[in-house]
Amino acid sequence: MRRGRKTSAEQVVLRLRQIEVQTAQGKSLALGCKEAGISEQS
Repeated sequence: MRRGRKTSAEQVVLRLRQIEVQTAQGKSLALGCKEAGISEQS
């Protein structure tokens, strides 16, 4: 996600679901966040 731009709720939910699927497949949370282009603290 880019800094300074508003992100729609649908985009946020989509990225969180992608990370959830990746963690269910055994990937770490840090790796899922990195692939989604966001930090873990976001």
